This record gives sequence, C-alpha cells and structure tokens, in this order.
Amino acid sequence: MRPPILLPLVFLLSSPAWALAPDALRTDAPTVYTVKKGDTLWDIAAKFLDSPWRWPELWDRNTYISNPDLIYPGDRLRLRIVDGEPRLTRQPAREIVRQAPRLPRRGVDRLTPKVREAPVERLEPISTVDRSVVLPYIGRYGLMNADIEPESIGGHLVAGAKERMMYASGDEIFARLGDKESLHSVWFVFRRPEPVTAYGSSEVLGYLLKHIGTWELEGRAGRDGLFTGTIGRASAPIEKGDRIYPGEIGAADTRFLPHSPPAMEGHLLRPIGEGTMLGQGQMVVLDLGARDGLEEGHVLMVREDSRWVRDPSRFGSSQVPGRTKGVLMVVHTGERLSFALIMENTLPIQGGDRVVSPGS
Repeated sequence: MRPPILLPLVFLLSSPAWALAPDALRTDAPTVYTVKKGDTLWDIAAKFLDSPWRWPELWDRNTYISNPDLIYPGDRLRLRIVDGEPRLTRQPAREIVRQAPRLPRRGVDRLTPKVREAPVERLEPISTVDRSVVLPYIGRYGLMNADIEPESIGGHLVAGAKERMMYASGDEIFARLGDKESLHSVWFVFRRPEPVTAYGSSEVLGYLLKHIGTWELEGRAGRDGLFTGTIGRASAPIEKGDRIYPGEIGAADTRFLPHSPPAMEGHLLRPIGEGTMLGQGQMVVLDLGARDGLEEGHVLMVREDSRWVRDPSRFGSSQVPGRTKGVLMVVHTGERLSFALIMENTLPIQGGDRVVSPGS
C-alpha cells in the first residue's frame, strides 16, 4: 500500500468555503496536473496560485470518496471554475489506470501470457517542503522554553567505557538520565544552550540548542542508576558532562498545510547557522511562537520597515511603506520562538526584519 500525502483536515474545515476569486489564480495555471514523485505541496500550490498559502481555499474536498484529504503521486489534479469560483479536484491514480483505453484486437496471433516478477516500488509521500532541506536543520538544532532550566532536562553523559577526554561516533558511553519513566531510544547531545532575546531588549524568549551528536540508549548499567549507550552521529567531539535530551532523527512531520495565520507581527531574530544576508532555503528564528497562535504551516511575509522621506510637493515628510522582501513558512514552533524556512525572496533578508501576516 502506498503511503499517502496527508492534508490536515482541521485547516480545511476552518477555511472559508470557496472564498477564492478567479483572479487569484496564476495566468499560466494548468487545467490538469499529475502529481509526480519529488513534488512538494508548496511547489504544486505555486503552479496554480500567485499566493501559494491560499491553497486551502482552492482545494476541493470530495466527500463522496474515501479519505478525501489524501493525495498520492500519480494522482491527477484538475482545475475547474464552478459558479465563478475556482476549485481543484483530485482524480486518484488508480482510477486513471482503470480508465486507460484498451487497444483494439487486430490480429489473430495468440500470445502466451508470461509472469514478470519485479520489485514493487514504494512511493514516498510528498511533503509540503523539501525534507532534504528541513530535516538537517531540525536534526541539528532545537528550541527550549525560557521557563525551563537547560541543566534540568534530559540527563548528562558521565563517562565512557574507555576513559578518554573526547568521544566520537561508535564509542560506548554511560549517562545519567533525569527522567527514567519515559526512556527514548535516541537522545540529542548538546553543550551550551544559547539564550535568544527579544528584538531590541534583553528579555530571554527561549534557548537555541545546537546538537553536536546523538546518543543511542542500549539499557541499564549497574546498580548506580546509570544507563549505557553508543554515540551515533557526531558533528563535534563529545565530552563528559555534555547534556542530552530525547529526540528522534527524521521524525519531524513536514506534511503540514500552508495557510495564512491570524493577524500578527514580529521579527526575524537571527539565522540558524552562519550568514548575515539570507535567502531561499535558509532557516531562521522568529520571535513568535505557539503562545502567539503560530503553528506549523503558517506563512509570513518579510517586510522592510516603513520610512519617512522628505516630500518635495508639500511642507514636511511622507511615510513610505516598506517593500516585501520574501516569504517564510513556519516548520517548528516553541512557546515563544519558532523556526521558519525562507520559501522565496526578492531582496536580501537579515536579522531584525519585520514579519507580518499576508495582507497586513
């Protein structure tokens, strides 16, 4: 059975029914599109809409078929205008195969059927964004709420099976875990959590954790409450005393639905990783989080601040609105911070830029 592309129902039900006007469509929008392996939902939405985050307004949930919110590679998407409103419907791939025309019987030769054995290709579900871009960030960085002491979560590495100053991938090492009731198989290793402060102030909104490796739990060790495990991935030397907390590599869900958030405004605080001038495909930290109503899939615009200019035709100055620099999609949220991916940009993006809801 092929894994599905899941379009979360909650966003679709909460969207206004058929609120999209025909002029919201791209002028070159196709009338028919077949979903291909390697597509992302954002790319498909951008083929039909000038504003891809309005996808929920275009998508037609056909309640007469089972699982109306599942899309598979090979499915055919058809654009129609119904009562003056655009709707995008889905024809499952299995129906397309059934409807393939049969060739007329023109000869008298009788063919002997032969069985051909071949491995069945398992189609991977497409995601909203390119997983190869998002997962390396999610695997190497994490967020911690400001009200949690970094030293209090997870546990710490005690010593290796072989006494060394530093450890690397494959080394066995003992750890003491703070939470023994919920033992996870994989734990992220981090050293110095970095406080992230609010724009223009010293208030700590949370902590950015840079993972320097993973520790894979194997079991209990001795009677002193220690556990043994092996260093999995290591991007830097791992030392005794390094902190660990539970996580799963590659477990991040990237099949959220792109949609517009409620009215909000915040700031892009910093990039994740190196660089000052940012562009498409880079990840950034925002000073908005779940407490502000932000969730995975929300799309925000990056805007310049408005500026005052001298008005030559009148006495005094006029306020000129800032330009739109690019588009972000939220891919991970904390309480007061979030990670967002730059989906597109027309101007360089940098820390301190404003982020606002589309239409603000």
